[in-house]
Amino acid sequence: MGSLQDQLLQAGLTTSHNAKVAKSEKRKQQKKQKKGATSNPSDLQKHIQQTKLEQQKKAEELNQIRQVSLKQREQEARVKQILEHHNQDAIRGERTFNFTYQNKVKNIDVNEKTQKALSGGRLAICVLEGQFYVLDDEPARKVAEVDEKYIVFHVEPENKPKDEDDPYADFEVPDDIVW
Repeated sequence: MGSLQDQLLQAGLTTSHNAKVAKSEKRKQQKKQKKGATSNPSDLQKHIQQTKLEQQKKAEELNQIRQVSLKQREQEARVKQILEHHNQDAIRGERTFNFTYQNKVKNIDVNEKTQKALSGGRLAICVLEGQFYVLDDEPARKVAEVDEKYIVFHVEPENKPKDEDDPYADFEVPDDIVW
């Protein structure tokens, strides 16, 4: 017993031409399935749209990453400009001022006036690219507006009203005792 196609030809229900056409169509269909192509054009359009959406999402993510990177570079440039312009150069002296930076004690050599100004909140210590800068209070606040991570040491001045009943109000307590 032969194939169904042979049986149909013997019975006269189909012609050899129709059999060849059907065979070639079947072969083309199998090739498309092996390649992963679909015969349905709407599936192809859906696939194209989905691919376009994925590409658009990737492009938006990359653009967002670029925007964040650009914003960070602009902030660093602004902070660097403030730090370099307002850095106090005449602070060097024989006293050591200690402060913490990244859980380590760091120190800079300052004079007595600078030490009192730092502990009083009139000066601040900032860092950029591993270098420490000493700034006045106002530029330090501008740097803090950009990002707090650049401020290493800044004391907020206390504006407490003096207690009238305090018997020791006339005596100043030193911020840093030097032995």
